[in-house]
Amino acid sequence: MLDLTKCDPSLLQLPDAVITALLARSTSLPAQQVMIVGAHCRDILRSASGQQAGLRTTEDIDFGLALADWTSYSGLTDNLEPAGGTGIRYKVVGVPTDLIPFGNVEQPPGTVNPPARGESMGVFGFTEVFKASQPLVLPHAGTIRIPTVAGYAALKLAAWLDRSAYNKYKDASDIASVLHWYSESPEVSTFLYETEEGVEILVNEGADYPVAAARLLGRDIAAILGSRTSELTRVWPGPRADSLYYEMTATGAPNWPGSSSRRRELVQGMERGLGMDPAG
Repeated sequence: MLDLTKCDPSLLQLPDAVITALLARSTSLPAQQVMIVGAHCRDILRSASGQQAGLRTTEDIDFGLALADWTSYSGLTDNLEPAGGTGIRYKVVGVPTDLIPFGNVEQPPGTVNPPARGESMGVFGFTEVFKASQPLVLPHAGTIRIPTVAGYAALKLAAWLDRSAYNKYKDASDIASVLHWYSESPEVSTFLYETEEGVEILVNEGADYPVAAARLLGRDIAAILGSRTSELTRVWPGPRADSLYYEMTATGAPNWPGSSSRRRELVQGMERGLGMDPAG
């Protein structure tokens, strides 16, 4: 499990301020039902893992809220100032904040219909990722949840499918960053070189270590999504696979491959971990 105490404390200041303000408004949303997602989640995971890849600046913040009902959501958001027209983004202590509902309010599973949004939105994997998440202790707001690295990757794969359909490709670089983190992780190295199962993965991938690490990432994603993995793999990577490989840049990773063909090999390793047959 990632040691979150190694995270740069400055990265916790903004989520702490936003969550403190939100919890002061609600009597039905405890801190442990809040999961940080999006760019700040990425930066916290990156920092705690000692990596540089994936660092980008952002002025907003995103949280998933594990809700029992819509009343809890309305009680939290009714008097917040909307930010934009998404129906889930509000100003909290001056910060544009996405408040993404999931849990019992999903209907059907993986889909929610926020009252102010006017249309449904996908939250595929949020419930499963939340169940596998780690505690994140904030300085004043208490303990919220943060996805594991594989859980974050699962949400990013789903986000790629949703947004690439509208020619929005920013999730590709986040997927690249996670693939890079796995290839650089001491824990992944120990598993692949020092366990029977890991050595078998290396052998099956022709001793191509980065691809073997990608395959392990895919396996870890599948372990989190469980029976819902097939819902993802049935449509992954969608009709814009070439754009995925092209857009998979990893900021701060000098050894990250520049060629789309090599990036495709890494994605295919992850796909095999997910139980797919990329050659089929």
